[in-house]
Amino acid sequence: MIKFNKFYTQFNIVSLILVFVSLSLLTFKGLNFGIDFKGGTLIELRSSNNKINVSSLRDNLSQMDLGDVSVKKFGNNQDYLVKFENQNNKKNIIEEIKSNLEKSFGSNLDFRRVENVGPKVSAELLKSGIIAISVSLAIMLIYIWIRFEWQFSLGAIIALFHD
Repeated sequence: MIKFNKFYTQFNIVSLILVFVSLSLLTFKGLNFGIDFKGGTLIELRSSNNKINVSSLRDNLSQMDLGDVSVKKFGNNQDYLVKFENQNNKKNIIEEIKSNLEKSFGSNLDFRRVENVGPKVSAELLKSGIIAISVSLAIMLIYIWIRFEWQFSLGAIIALFHD
C-alpha cells in the first residue's frame, strides 16, 4: 500500500512549480495559434492522380514560401485539405499555387473550395472562445455552489483551471 499523504508537501511543491512554469511559458512564449486564429487560406483539393500523396503536396507547397503549411487527407483517398498562412499577402496566390501544382503533378487537380480567413475574423473567434470558456466555468461554479457548498464549487473550478 502506498501512503500518498506522506508525499503531500512534495506533490504540492511540484504542482506549484509546474503551474508557475506553465504560466511563464504562456507569458513569454505565447500560444501557437493555428490558421483559424492567425488568418490564412484553406484549399480543398481533389486529385485523379494516384501518385500524389500528402508528403509530395507538402514538399511542393513548402518550396513556395507560403509560411506554415498544413496538408491533410480529407474525405476519400484523393481529397486533401491544405491550410497555409499567406505571409507575403500576394493577391493572386491561388493562381500561383494552381500553376505550380499543375507543373509538378499535371492538370488532374481540382480546386473544390478556397476560403480565406482574415485576422479580424480570427480575433473574433478567439474572443468568442474565451467568452465561451468563461461562461461555462461560471455556470459550473454556480451549479456546484447550489448543489453542494460554495467551498466545493470554488475548489472544483480552481482544479479545472489548474488542469
